[in-house]
Amino acid sequence: KNYSEPRIHFAINCASIGCPALRNEAYTADKLEQQLENQTLIFLRDTSRNYIKGDKLYLSKIFDWFDDDFEKNGNHVQAFVAKYITDDKKIQERLKQKKFTISHTTYDWGLNEAL
Repeated sequence: KNYSEPRIHFAINCASIGCPALRNEAYTADKLEQQLENQTLIFLRDTSRNYIKGDKLYLSKIFDWFDDDFEKNGNHVQAFVAKYITDDKKIQERLKQKKFTISHTTYDWGLNEAL
């Protein structure tokens, strides 16, 4: 079965510094929706990986590598990130209208050894 859930990219971790942070709890069926929403929000609000400056939207390379996952069902990357990256309704609307130029931030493949 094809699992069509782009938020999974913020729940899995490859142990590099550039990866989303690990949760301090296991993913469970009864809380999965809330957990995926929370992980996505945390990752997209991390300004070391994702941010807006002027008319440029800087996103993690995850959005480049897995762009097809974020562009299913007629959606586009900017529309996907709109509700997570900011609470500013005007910026959210501009994102939904694809008004930003996308650049990707450098991905840090260094080993995340934080305890």
